[in-house]
Amino acid sequence: MRSLTLVTFAALAVAAPMMAQEAILPETPAAADGIVVSSTPSATAPATASEYTPMSAHERWHGYLHENLLSSKFALQVLGTAFIEHISKDPKEWGVGARGYFHRVQDRFLAASIDGGVHSSLAAALHEDMRYWRYHGQGHGFKRAGHALERTFLTYNDAGHRVFDVSGIAGIYAGTIASTYWNPRPFDRFERGVRAGDFGVVAQAGANLFKEFGPDLKHLVTRK
Repeated sequence: MRSLTLVTFAALAVAAPMMAQEAILPETPAAADGIVVSSTPSATAPATASEYTPMSAHERWHGYLHENLLSSKFALQVLGTAFIEHISKDPKEWGVGARGYFHRVQDRFLAASIDGGVHSSLAAALHEDMRYWRYHGQGHGFKRAGHALERTFLTYNDAGHRVFDVSGIAGIYAGTIASTYWNPRPFDRFERGVRAGDFGVVAQAGANLFKEFGPDLKHLVTRK
């Protein structure tokens, strides 16, 4: 348990100067899903490669911070998944009291941070887009849902072509596999990490569906 706490404090120490620098970065327009994007094109998917504008270094930095450290969505993800694991007593060795929940929060924070770090760094190295682009056509809900599920595995490169999202998938599995090494269960680490990664891919698909349809639901609520 002590090693997990030390790793958490180390991660927070690394994050602190990043949070401090965030305060002096200039503002840029934000997409509906909370990731900062350039003003052109809009938050909808470009219809052709010529309409696509690659992410700048500034946008990548902002996207990393807001998706992995500063957003309420990140905090809810960590606290929510930790709570689900806590009430299901997973792993049971961490107990059911406040101490057990704290260890599960640490576990989820580190796993999500590793996911985001791998995703962001690989996306920059491979010139892959981290943003979610909503469906640009006027199709039915099924087409939009298909677009959201497709984005789980595909993204854009700097040329505006669709490519397999190596960085996104790698980040999910890196976080789940790494988390098994401070988990109190020493057996079948890799297998458990891969199974958790499979679930993470499904969860990402669900998150993309929310990004696609969430703004519409929000609009309906605000109209009332």
